[in-house]
Amino acid sequence: MEKNYRGTLMSGEKRTHKERLTMLREVFGRRQEIARNSGKKHDVSIAKICADAKVDKVYLFGHRLKEEDPVRGEYLALKEEILKFQKNIGVGIERSEDRLRADDLKNKYDALLADVEPLQRELAYYKSASYNDRNKLDGNRERMTDLLARIADLEVRLANSPKSTNLGGSFAARVQKHVVSPDMFRVVGGKYRIGSKKQEEDAWGNAYMKLEELLSRKLKMRLYLLVGLPCSGKTTWAVEGEVAVDRHPVIWDATNLSSMDRFRLVISLSRFNDLPKTCVFFDTDMEIIRERNRTLRMPDKRVSDDDLTVMRNKLQRPDPYEEVWIDELIVVRSNHE
Repeated sequence: MEKNYRGTLMSGEKRTHKERLTMLREVFGRRQEIARNSGKKHDVSIAKICADAKVDKVYLFGHRLKEEDPVRGEYLALKEEILKFQKNIGVGIERSEDRLRADDLKNKYDALLADVEPLQRELAYYKSASYNDRNKLDGNRERMTDLLARIADLEVRLANSPKSTNLGGSFAARVQKHVVSPDMFRVVGGKYRIGSKKQEEDAWGNAYMKLEELLSRKLKMRLYLLVGLPCSGKTTWAVEGEVAVDRHPVIWDATNLSSMDRFRLVISLSRFNDLPKTCVFFDTDMEIIRERNRTLRMPDKRVSDDDLTVMRNKLQRPDPYEEVWIDELIVVRSNHE
């Protein structure tokens, strides 16, 4: 009776040692596959195996049975198998086929990212050099075109490469924003200039050509059209704001004050059929805008108070019910510093 009592399960049911060992091995087998997929040792811990099998873990440590009892040796042997399997999980020896495929995909994916990032840095350098000195633009154009083509090819391979479920975040974190603004083409000889009507037409024309160049790539794109007065936060958002990562984001950073301004731009891009458009409206108090204009902008970029007033009067809030091109509207509010 004493022996049968010691064999009583935690749930109160009576089982023989053979039945306990059989259940422990069945649970161990199931938890092995769980651990191979997760890569985590604790998924195949002694505590979890014993809990699932409803067997007191003291048996696996050789307690309650005499040293000469052969059944005690079977429990101890099973414990050593579990510990050895845990060790192999820790060093990456034990992996499921799915895990092996996922790790292989991750390695290939990381290799593609390693290829594209240096090209993006080099392209950014050439862009900066060209924007600061327009005389260098023609000399850099061929190299920039080559870089864009190579980056586009790598991004296509990244977008189309199979990814395990835990790789999406890695890609999302590294999606490159492409920001286009007429300001990029107003820097001449290292100085920001708003010049003659001809110079302004050139700045806007060059910015628009850059926008078309980006949207012409054979990638799934999403256009973000920013709407707001100078100093309302557009450029900061273009760098720091969150964008959807299902497509490659292109951000048009300009004031886009009137619904007609926005309509003309959207119509000019109508040949890009599969192009979701997100309108980002910056609802910023005029006092904040005027203060930022006075204190944060360089003298050559400041806008007069009279011009700010004219622009505010021209500003029309985007309305997705009236402006049917808007697929999504984001409102960024800044009512205090």
